[in-house]
Amino acid sequence: MNKISNHLINEKSPYLIQHAYNPVDWYPWSEEAFARAEKENKPILLSIGYSTCHWCHVMEKESFTDPEVALIMNKNFICIKVDREERPDIDRIYISAVTALTGSAGWPLNVFLTPRLKPFFGGTYFPGRSKFGITSWSDLLNKITIAWNDPVT
Repeated sequence: MNKISNHLINEKSPYLIQHAYNPVDWYPWSEEAFARAEKENKPILLSIGYSTCHWCHVMEKESFTDPEVALIMNKNFICIKVDREERPDIDRIYISAVTALTGSAGWPLNVFLTPRLKPFFGGTYFPGRSKFGITSWSDLLNKITIAWNDPVT
């Protein structure tokens, strides 16, 4: 386990605290995170889940604790973790957005946002390695990074 905590260390939600020692530099839903995204012109990676969500735990184990994946996430995104039980208002907004974008949604809910909180892509569980015809999390992160940095898109 990573001995260095991220920005979730002082949160009250058991779900957020569970991610406090991930190598991903998670922020809670906060003005600090939004300001950093705006200042650095980076997309926000919003991950919404809850403590009894099976696929949330699988995704944490496969991707969020992987130092190489965390490096991609930390370099290219401002990463925000939300507990849907603590913030159902945020969950409601972005589950509706992902449903509109893709036709379905669930948890974990992973949404890519502009620094002004506008969703441009999202989905649910993405495996650590490509399987079941689903792109791996790291491949998806790399594709989103390329698209974000392409001045044509």
